[in-house]
Amino acid sequence: MRIRIIGLPLLFASGLVQAQYDGTELLDEPAVNADPLPFSRCFSHVPLRVEGEKDPSAPITVTADVLNATRDGKILYRGDVEVIQGERRFSTDYLELEQQSRDVLAEGNIHLSDGTITVESDTTLSGNLTTKDTQLDQARYQFHGEPGRGEARRVQLAGERGEVDLKGASYTTCPPGEEVWQLKASTVAVEQDEVFGEAWNAVLWLGDMPVFYFPYIKFPVKNERQSGFLYPSFDISNSNGTDIRLPYYWNIAPNYDATITPRYMEKRGTMAQLEFRYLPVEGQSGVLYGEYLSQDDSLADNPDLIDEEWRDDARWLFSWRHNARFDADGHWRGNVNYTQVASWDYAYIDDFNPPVGSLVDNQLLQSFRGGYYDRHWQLTTEVRDYQILRPDLDTQPFQLMPALVLNSYRGLGDFDLALDSELTRFENDNESTYQATRFHAEPRLIYSLIDQPGLQLKADVGAYYTHYEQDIPTTLSSFYQNTWGFDTDTLDTSVDRVLPRLRINGGLVFDRQARWFEQDFTQTLEPQLQYLYVPYKNQDNIGLYDSTSMRQDYYSLFSDRRFAGLDRISDANQLTAGFTSRIYDDTGTERLRLALAQTFNFTAPRVKLYPGEQLDDTKRSFLTFEGDLNLDNNWFVHGEAQQDTRNHRLAAGNLTLEYNEQGRLAQIGFRHLNRNYFGDSLADDLNQVGGTAFWPLAPQWGLIGGHYRDIELHRNIDTLIGLRYDSCCWAVSLVWEQWQKEDKLFNPTSTIQETSIGLRFELKGFSSLGTGSGEFKPGTQLLPYYRPFNLNN
Repeated sequence: MRIRIIGLPLLFASGLVQAQYDGTELLDEPAVNADPLPFSRCFSHVPLRVEGEKDPSAPITVTADVLNATRDGKILYRGDVEVIQGERRFSTDYLELEQQSRDVLAEGNIHLSDGTITVESDTTLSGNLTTKDTQLDQARYQFHGEPGRGEARRVQLAGERGEVDLKGASYTTCPPGEEVWQLKASTVAVEQDEVFGEAWNAVLWLGDMPVFYFPYIKFPVKNERQSGFLYPSFDISNSNGTDIRLPYYWNIAPNYDATITPRYMEKRGTMAQLEFRYLPVEGQSGVLYGEYLSQDDSLADNPDLIDEEWRDDARWLFSWRHNARFDADGHWRGNVNYTQVASWDYAYIDDFNPPVGSLVDNQLLQSFRGGYYDRHWQLTTEVRDYQILRPDLDTQPFQLMPALVLNSYRGLGDFDLALDSELTRFENDNESTYQATRFHAEPRLIYSLIDQPGLQLKADVGAYYTHYEQDIPTTLSSFYQNTWGFDTDTLDTSVDRVLPRLRINGGLVFDRQARWFEQDFTQTLEPQLQYLYVPYKNQDNIGLYDSTSMRQDYYSLFSDRRFAGLDRISDANQLTAGFTSRIYDDTGTERLRLALAQTFNFTAPRVKLYPGEQLDDTKRSFLTFEGDLNLDNNWFVHGEAQQDTRNHRLAAGNLTLEYNEQGRLAQIGFRHLNRNYFGDSLADDLNQVGGTAFWPLAPQWGLIGGHYRDIELHRNIDTLIGLRYDSCCWAVSLVWEQWQKEDKLFNPTSTIQETSIGLRFELKGFSSLGTGSGEFKPGTQLLPYYRPFNLNN
């Protein structure tokens, strides 16, 4: 009998956990479990949660000041009645059990807890041990381990059916006496064996003011997804005006779901957005995403576009991402990354900022890839295209239709054998552009001449063999002739290129113990030498398909390539010398890294990227420097520089200073490029300065900021400032940002200024209402925050 008495309130507590806690997940993002302990919540009033299964056979202890039995079959407990079974506790001032009907009545100071929830009432609890029906009036509940709590005017538990009904229920995550927000419902019904519960007449209150009414809500009680509306978002910008999104989540099946979002933009019209996620079989997953705007009002009403055929056309985007593993060991794999917009819509990504698409240098990637991956070799194939979102380009990138790549590497003691090979078909939509099929094989033999601690010396002997079958049009585009210097007489339909290669690379490591500032350090000096020889072969008869000049830095000087891609293999008879010095403290933390290198050519390279390019007769590369400093785990410095030692001027450089300690972050940087060395992309020198910060102003206030300016053009690139108030159960943030955006549709050579204001209001443990992305972190729209430091620790 006493076991049933203790089981009754605990059964009631279990039902209340499901009815209240899971109900708070109602409007959160689907399929995402909220973190039960976010750092910004207050927990002074929250009991610790006790995990683990409750043991119904654990011994029970019952204590009371007075125990009486009446003639009519009642057992009465009076004064500090307490029942304990493991972590389960039930206490009251008065407990009455009717033995014949098995009715239970408790009055006054009712308190029950099972390690996951505590429920209290100053009135009555009534129930029946046979039916396990229970009713509790004026109940207060508090979850353990998280701040969710609330009240219910009446709680009814139908024990046999496992149903819980709460009348006049409320929920909040605010501490007692600080109820900034509450969700109140007239009725909440839960069946414990069902996935979903229901609530009627639910109202969201902010303080004493009701702000949103839900006539009916169906919510998950077992952390499973369900169909329904998610919270809307609002944004304001000078391009779109007021921007409102109302997403609807459709839980199609356990492995399929979709989110359908109507998006109203004041200046453009109403757009439909659809995201479909799928997990068809184990090892495969993907996302289909699309957007469609039947007509952009801002374009249709623009008098400057009266002659443009596309001004009334629909604006749309389609994206497909898929990853597949076809066997248990993961040898056979495939992936798809495909994004496309309308052919004329160069400004789509800038105007609508979709959450998909790999946009690099105004190119949308469209790739299908798959292959076999083994420890010693990989065979892959890829079909790749790009959509260029610029109208002012004279060339289009080549399509891989397809590329077949075989790579192999195997170690044989002191020898290593390697093979890189590929067969690629390059195609282009422009009929006045050359096309080709290319076969390339690059076998290598690497021999470790010396492999000792502190001394390594390797010889790398190999060869390049490349065969081209080129399709040369009768009339070649004027761009290739006038800008690059190609013509139909220069390019050959069939080309074979064979080049041997020798590379010898060696390095030493010296270290010494030092003591500075009364602290022990270890300093290293690591000189490195490399000799590279590749004979010269004129390659002007080969078109450019995937090759360009490589950016020079410390590591590229020790590579065997001057050009990216395979269409140009530079001749080389050169020696590269460099050294790296590191300083470690007595804990092994790398505090300082300095690296300096330069290449000396015995013969100036003669291979040109373009036939019309002027040869540079210099025999020295830039003197290249890189450095990183970790001063005290809070202050960091990073710097790079490329110095033209022949003309005594700085070709490129950047410097970054960062302070990062316990949530306080400030970073400032400077970047310089000399137009004499980057003439293809720069009309003037590039000098940019700026920085970003995240700084707590007080325990509940935070500030973010960012500002980047182009010194040469005398204009701001991106400016952001934001303020956030973060309390125990709610937060509000206001972010203002202004940045430069390319005017790709109207004037591609100019930029326009974009301004947005975002206000986000967050109810912790419930959901969020607001504008913008909701992210409150350092970095700006154009220049996200990142750490450039290359230290090993």
